[in-house]
Amino acid sequence: MAVGSGRQAGPRGYDHAMGIIQAAVRCASVALLFLAPGLAVASSEVSDGGLDEGLAEFDGFTAVFVRMDDQLFPVGGDYERFAAEQPASCKRLELREKVLQTLREKAGRSYGVVREALQLLVESDDVRGVQRFWIVNGFACEATSQGCKALSALPGVGFVYRQRKGPQHRVSGGGDFDENKELTSLYQGLLKSPETREEAPFELGETEVPWNLRKIGADEAWTRHGITGKGVVVAILDDGMMTIPALLPALWTNKDEQLNGKDDDGNGLVDDVFGYDFKGGSPYCVTPSGHRHGSLCASVVAARSTVGDDAIAAGVAPGALVMPLIGGGRLLAYEYALEQSADVLSMSYTFEPSMMGHYRGLYRTAHEHLSAAGILSVGGAGNYAEKRPVGEQIGSTKDVPCVVAAAGVGPDGVVTSFSSRGPVSWSGIRYFDPSEGSPAAPIKPDVTACNAGFPMWTLREVWTGAKAERAKNVVRTDAEGYTLVIGPRGNSFAGPHAAGVAALMLEASPELPVWQLQRLMEATCEDMGEPGRDTTHGAGMLQAHKAVEAALAYRFE
Repeated sequence: MAVGSGRQAGPRGYDHAMGIIQAAVRCASVALLFLAPGLAVASSEVSDGGLDEGLAEFDGFTAVFVRMDDQLFPVGGDYERFAAEQPASCKRLELREKVLQTLREKAGRSYGVVREALQLLVESDDVRGVQRFWIVNGFACEATSQGCKALSALPGVGFVYRQRKGPQHRVSGGGDFDENKELTSLYQGLLKSPETREEAPFELGETEVPWNLRKIGADEAWTRHGITGKGVVVAILDDGMMTIPALLPALWTNKDEQLNGKDDDGNGLVDDVFGYDFKGGSPYCVTPSGHRHGSLCASVVAARSTVGDDAIAAGVAPGALVMPLIGGGRLLAYEYALEQSADVLSMSYTFEPSMMGHYRGLYRTAHEHLSAAGILSVGGAGNYAEKRPVGEQIGSTKDVPCVVAAAGVGPDGVVTSFSSRGPVSWSGIRYFDPSEGSPAAPIKPDVTACNAGFPMWTLREVWTGAKAERAKNVVRTDAEGYTLVIGPRGNSFAGPHAAGVAALMLEASPELPVWQLQRLMEATCEDMGEPGRDTTHGAGMLQAHKAVEAALAYRFE
């Protein structure tokens, strides 16, 4: 039988695979919901099988994601019902272990049902490059049109998405990356010489506090309550981080991994001592140069204050830790953040809604699972108010209800002209269409922060071309040549303000469930514009000190 580009299926090829599939559909008993001990999970009807647009007929291979029906939250509204059903005594970190166990067990059980038929499709050359996941129960692969049809017929499969942005497959990197001896030596130095990353106890004293930190009340959280985000881990899914001295004390370390060319902690990754590059497949996510965007975001979240004369602050949560990850939108990075016990996920990427189609739903499911497992996801609302029509300005993943999307203001306190406005819509999106019972889309953005005109740490040399002007206003230059500059702008820097506020709140109340964290963060905002929540400002300007006070007052009863 001709398949795709004219290949001939072998004797145990496509036809035999379809026979296995049909038999499994008739005979297999597939559990659609699993309840871990003590874990109440929403019960919803699951969908029938289906194919994304354009997958029924095409030539060659295309990248797809096969979503199983057996999800912790199968359809829109299940996450919200789950949160509402949890008792007031529910604790974030206790729930994390139960949710993580449930996600893994669901994925393992579902894959066990389809394993044999899937292997036959691989042998028939209709499927290749299978990569399993559990943050969303399913697997990514490449498939022919015949393969897509066969995948949609597998028992327990809910939907076959066309992948829209970047491959979800694991790239080489489990041990196949080319070692960079210079970076390995640098990492060894960072691990063996703690004095390069030591920090004195936090004291504000005469330290200058820039307008953006005062605008959101971060300094009041530090001075009134002694809260700096100490011990809270913020995973920054961006382009990595530079070895800026003001950031090195904030650098998270994987204490179960050694720098020895081995996978010490058994997570499939080698030498991931400070994070991982899921795009390039290597542990080199921290380097002396190159990571312009991620360094700026890390600076906003957790940069330490300079010391000595004319000291100046830069980070919202100057006691927090940052976990640099590379690979925006890659679900393996999501799984890594959760496995490594991150508390907040700060994202600086956005996907245009009109180009994502049903694939938006995959990210909504992933973020709802992250939220249940104790990670608050945040990011800038976008910079598209002047480029996209109303309703298309806030892209994935910031359009997800449980993801905090931040608009931004400049020094004048007015939302910038480029800051994305709402609303968002989930109409027509598989599993989340309001006409099928999902809750109506929330008003977006969720909060407002600061997005331009304040100092951030970077390296002057990484600013070239048209963007070079943005790094000319130098406030400080340290002994290593890194500079604190005023000039970069965009809602990419509003999102990290929200991440920093979340870190402050979680130091104040580490067990605060994510839905309560988000509720209190938004409830304590200072209203802007017309009274009430709106599609320009969301709930209003972040107020870190009030959010911390609300977290401190929360009672687990």
